[in-house]
Amino acid sequence: MKKIFSLIALMALIVSCGGTQSYKIDGTVSAEGFADGDTISLGYSVDGASYTPESYAVIKDGKFEFSGNVENSKLYYLVNHKTEEPLVILFLEGGNIKANIDNEKNEVTGTNSNDIYTELQGNLYTYFSQLQEKQIALYMDTTLTEEQRESVLNELQTLSEKASEVAREFVTKNVETLPGLFILVQCANMFDDEEFDALVAQVPENLKDESNNCLYSVLLDIQEQRKNPQDFSDYFKAIEESADSTASETPAAE
Repeated sequence: MKKIFSLIALMALIVSCGGTQSYKIDGTVSAEGFADGDTISLGYSVDGASYTPESYAVIKDGKFEFSGNVENSKLYYLVNHKTEEPLVILFLEGGNIKANIDNEKNEVTGTNSNDIYTELQGNLYTYFSQLQEKQIALYMDTTLTEEQRESVLNELQTLSEKASEVAREFVTKNVETLPGLFILVQCANMFDDEEFDALVAQVPENLKDESNNCLYSVLLDIQEQRKNPQDFSDYFKAIEESADSTASETPAAE
């Protein structure tokens, strides 16, 4: 299955107190391409590449439902079983979760984690839509003068900085939650080494569990790479020397 982690946008969650909790997901589907009888799967990805479905629900009258028990909060996905297309990220935790699959905007609410994630998406949506609009104008509008193009570039930079600040603020306030961790992984380059180390140090023990996600270990990998950056200069130099040697040994065409 294709890689399902993406910069889709951005996400978050408050961790439960521990112990087994019951959850229920009430879903509605109004997006095109779905019909009664189609199947939605609920599952997770440990490595961000392979998806493991855990349970299935059949759409009836435009609705579907999942229920069960969960320990702590977990990062999950709702997926179109037929096409294996990821539909929405959700944070599986105790409570009543509402998931709406729509052409315009997918949305998951009802529990604290999903609510704060949805709020973040809403805060970023305006910036992303404006960025997309201006990028299209920049590359598709051939009537723009150099001065106008420069103005659009400046606007793009400003919008990008504002969106980044929203993401930074979210991580700073929510790093002790699963959504905060997820956004930190996506936006690690927004923080310098000292800031990043301080944020990683705040991750609580119950978010270090890798039973169905590896966000904390990814953060540790990023931290290690920052402290010991790989130098590929010798590698590329060896390739160049090998290519030069091969070229010199090749007989010239007569």
